Amino acid sequence: MKSAAWKVATLIVTLGLLMLSASAQATSYSSSQFDSFFAKFKYSVMGADTYTLQNLMSPTFDYMGANNSSPSDVFKGLQGGNGWDNLQSAVQRKVFVDQEYDGKPARVLRCTPDSRTNTCYIVFQTDSSGHWKWSAMVMPEK
Repeated sequence: MKSAAWKVATLIVTLGLLMLSASAQATSYSSSQFDSFFAKFKYSVMGADTYTLQNLMSPTFDYMGANNSSPSDVFKGLQGGNGWDNLQSAVQRKVFVDQEYDGKPARVLRCTPDSRTNTCYIVFQTDSSGHWKWSAMVMPEK
């Protein structure tokens, strides 16, 4: 009887360790996948490469209060004021917070606001295939 209980306990511990190992590998893969995505994103932002940025954007992009904004509207908006400067400054600082956006997990990067009363956020999320996308640049109301 002790032998059977020992085998079951050993099996449970082994399965638990395998699950922890798999979880750690998935997190590591997800992190390295994001790092690769962000390197491409940063390079494109620093060079104002709208073609590559458009390919990195989610098809349903939220821009400054407007849902499903077209890439051309986003890039026009960045041209006015300090848009590009704010975006470039944010990617250089690279300070992320993991939190939900629109009900889904996200990596959020704070960008320099145009005024002290507002806060701007750049949002990254995975699509249905697990690929990282730039999904929003928003300034929530306070």
